[in-house]
Amino acid sequence: MAPTGRSPAHEQLDSLDSVFGPEYFEHGSLIITVARDVPGVMKVAHKLQTKMIEHFGSIVEVCMEHIKHQFWNQLHDASTNTGLEKGQEVLDQPGSVQVPEGIRVHPYKRPHLPVLEILLLWKDPSGNTKGHCLSTMAYPELPTEDSISKVFTEIEPFFAKRWLQIKLKLGAPIRGEFEDLDAEDPTKPPYESVVGAGAQVEVLACHPSGFAREPTQGVAHVTKCEPMSFKGVSDDAGVVKLCFLPAEVNKIRVKETDRFHAFEAVVKKSELNSFDQGPTEVPCELTPKAMAELKVHVFAMPEKLPATQEVDGQIDWAMESREALSGATVELTPDKEGSRTEKMTVSATAGDFELRDLPEGCFDLFLACPGYKAETRTVMLLVGENEFYIPLKRSLQTQKTLN
Repeated sequence: MAPTGRSPAHEQLDSLDSVFGPEYFEHGSLIITVARDVPGVMKVAHKLQTKMIEHFGSIVEVCMEHIKHQFWNQLHDASTNTGLEKGQEVLDQPGSVQVPEGIRVHPYKRPHLPVLEILLLWKDPSGNTKGHCLSTMAYPELPTEDSISKVFTEIEPFFAKRWLQIKLKLGAPIRGEFEDLDAEDPTKPPYESVVGAGAQVEVLACHPSGFAREPTQGVAHVTKCEPMSFKGVSDDAGVVKLCFLPAEVNKIRVKETDRFHAFEAVVKKSELNSFDQGPTEVPCELTPKAMAELKVHVFAMPEKLPATQEVDGQIDWAMESREALSGATVELTPDKEGSRTEKMTVSATAGDFELRDLPEGCFDLFLACPGYKAETRTVMLLVGENEFYIPLKRSLQTQKTLN
């Protein structure tokens, strides 16, 4: 038989997804239904309840639902003799737990009474209550104290997943050649370490595939032993909350962006929090790329240009008075095929446009303002601060109006 490259863990994940979907759950309720008038069952139920609270009490509320086999017999005899279905009186019995309709058939309405049953309830992302029966035993079969480990073994796989909170932040910035000279400049905006929304994170759970001791199954080739992949995206705070089926060794990967380099970290199963400690927090410090900052000053071209004899024909616009254009807009497009155009934001000073966290390279600047000729300039951005002064000429129609 040819190896498939799938492990028991893959089958377990498929089973969990078929019950919970990919969202899984964080909190829920476990209802232990027990026939209190059947000898020996209550003792088994209480011991099972204690064990479940010990292992899963931090994420589920464990409660008991008491039913009676004697009452089920009375209802069964009455419905058999009269031909009537069991009605509302079943749901109103003392000890019964109100479960939303459609999740289960009430124990008193079944053809065989469950003497011991475990029902899990949780809410999906839309807030709707969902449920799944984890274990059930119907009369005349009776549980014993030896059955506790068997029932617990049936329940435990449904709690195999774990939650991660991956907290992304940027490390110290990489400075340009001349930036160290003015690194302590109080006028510069503070460095932001927040990654923000949209960072793509993948958790790879390296579960083993194939068994060398089973020649009939064969051993999967290493190239076919793909790890389980669980993906998430960071929120505005740079946090990725992700649920996965852990292996003994798990790898966290953060995809490279224009702002930071790719990141990898290993998390062992032994390092994950137990249920009572909540989600496991994993801080990830990303290495930022050498980024450029851009500032563009847009102003009206004066009718009379400043004298330039002393500077070889070059005008130092930073030293000249400038007429700011409050209605101007500036768009920036990387000089690469398929690049996305980004609109620069206006700073507190009218006519000044700023944009940070840009990669090095060539960009096209498109400047426009009502009453002025639009202009496109190609600029080369280097690591650190890049500042440009660009005057716009009045349009012919505006000049005629002024004249």
